[in-house]
Amino acid sequence: MEQLMTAGHAITRRKPRRQRRGAALLVCLSIIFIVTLLVVHVYDTITLELSSVRNSIDYDRALYLANAGVHAVAAQFEQDPSWRGTVTDGAYPADDTYSATAVSGSNGTAVVTSRGVSHSITRTITATFQL
Repeated sequence: MEQLMTAGHAITRRKPRRQRRGAALLVCLSIIFIVTLLVVHVYDTITLELSSVRNSIDYDRALYLANAGVHAVAAQFEQDPSWRGTVTDGAYPADDTYSATAVSGSNGTAVVTSRGVSHSITRTITATFQL
């Protein structure tokens, strides 16, 4: 503030203010926009990673279930080496089930084809048993 003296009276003159209207609002909106973009990016990344992990788990689980089918047929062979047929666990092809089929092969062998299902993933294993 500046004071002027005129005819014995002090006149106070104010300096003009700078035009800053809305600057704080623009800064706040910019910060909110940037933070929102970062949150959306992190959310998308986490969702993608979780989907990848879920698919990997299902892939491995289907393999383990197919292996369980081979082991179930091996247990049948231990009880009766001439057994041929199908072993299932659960209502195949439902989720988390397996189905294994044993057929006669050449030279006293048995060929076992086992399928494991976990969600949308199906894995198949073929094993040959010498009996």
